[in-house]
Amino acid sequence: MTSSKFLVLIILVSLNLLISRHSNAQNTKSKISKKEENKSPLTSYEKYINDNNAAHLKEYFELVSIPTISSIPSHRRDFERAAALIVNKLKTIGMTTAQVIPTEGLPVIYGSWDKAKGKPTVLIYAHYDVQPVKETEWNTPPFEAKEVNGKIFGRGTSDNKSGVMIPIWAVEAMLSIDKKLPMNIKFIFEGEEENGSPNLRNFLSSNKELLKADFALNADGVQFNDSTPSILISSRGSAQLEFSVKTANIDAHSGLFGGKTPNAAIALSQIIASFYNKDGKIAVEGFYDKVLPLTLQEKDMLKKIPYDASEDKKMLGTTAESGDTTYSPLERLWYRPALEVIGMQSGYTAVDGFSNIIPGNAMARINCRYVKNQSAEEIIDLIVKHINKNCPAGGTVSYKFRTNYVRPFKMPSDTKAYKYVSDVLKNIYGKEPLQTAIGSSGEFLTIIQEQLGLYAYPLGFQQTDENLHGANEFFRSSDITRGQMVYCYYLLHIADEENKLKK
Repeated sequence: MTSSKFLVLIILVSLNLLISRHSNAQNTKSKISKKEENKSPLTSYEKYINDNNAAHLKEYFELVSIPTISSIPSHRRDFERAAALIVNKLKTIGMTTAQVIPTEGLPVIYGSWDKAKGKPTVLIYAHYDVQPVKETEWNTPPFEAKEVNGKIFGRGTSDNKSGVMIPIWAVEAMLSIDKKLPMNIKFIFEGEEENGSPNLRNFLSSNKELLKADFALNADGVQFNDSTPSILISSRGSAQLEFSVKTANIDAHSGLFGGKTPNAAIALSQIIASFYNKDGKIAVEGFYDKVLPLTLQEKDMLKKIPYDASEDKKMLGTTAESGDTTYSPLERLWYRPALEVIGMQSGYTAVDGFSNIIPGNAMARINCRYVKNQSAEEIIDLIVKHINKNCPAGGTVSYKFRTNYVRPFKMPSDTKAYKYVSDVLKNIYGKEPLQTAIGSSGEFLTIIQEQLGLYAYPLGFQQTDENLHGANEFFRSSDITRGQMVYCYYLLHIADEENKLKK
């Protein structure tokens, strides 16, 4: 080979090497670029959420420590403390607006972020009040949150202070990472849900422009279990009644008057026993007259629900089921009316000692879970007539009525708002959410729909075994992280889908 040919060969080899290196570099750059393009912003949010978990738990524990019991007037100052804490948190994360708005009862907390011009707005509802407690039944102090084996115990940890904090933390993550949100957001946190939401209607009616939104979510929601998502689309209503039976002006000495004097506790027991037939049906005349049969959609829903009676028995420590066995347990729970005794009092009931008396007075509280097409007023009237008819001789009955009834409610499952929630749950949990119902929910769902024209689809992470309203209420710490990821994905997803509709 001549020197000139050798030189040409060297040049050609060098050119090929340069071209190859350039091509490889371009391919590598292309792969990196594509990888960056496909990298979900959820990864950054998840890192932020995990990095700030300890700080968030501290905030959560502080909120749980405040006894915001809406049915006990002496806790008014506690609501002021809790509202100030939540408003301060909203301001800290960068919300446009954060304020306490007074009502005729307990205050509502409002927050908004409105800088996504031309984008849709979602209204997120939760409540920060809780149920009363019987401290002697708790294993830990109810207003000192404590984490044990992945469960955070304390009144309101599940219902519904988790629903207040989880969407706030999700918004915090997005604002911290992106300095903006993909859509506008409004929060309303009610202080009277556990007491029937007596002032919510007037609040919404007076603030319709302030609360105007395209979509609504209810953060006071339930998932079917730890691995199965669900969307609650219907609930029974709730009506309460207290009645007292009087047989004497005073409690009588049982040795001097026993055997001949009417006993108020016995009279009350006889009335309560008369509420039920031996077959489990409610014996109040006319109680079932307006109950509608199950729809085909409801029957199809029930077929998809994996129900195991033994799990409920194990959770509650019961040994049998009750009610009208003409219907399945879930039919009775979700779509049939029920009458339950929720409290009784008579005679001497202190923990220690016996007082040998014949009670002159006895009291009971009852709760009716009524269904669509029934009227709370009509149902209560039927029960009063039944009590009067079945009160034993020697007894007189008096009543305390409540008017803040919770009405039955149903939401459609063929809307895009429903689909957005379903899409998000499927993405995070990896399976289609079940459509479920519940024995009763809050009046706020009906009020929001009537006043704002929005269905507040549930997006909460409570589970039915978390002792909601009972002793040793808890919330799973794993759902704190998962809940935030769901809300982050929801805001991204709905903004993206709405953008597609505009093109």
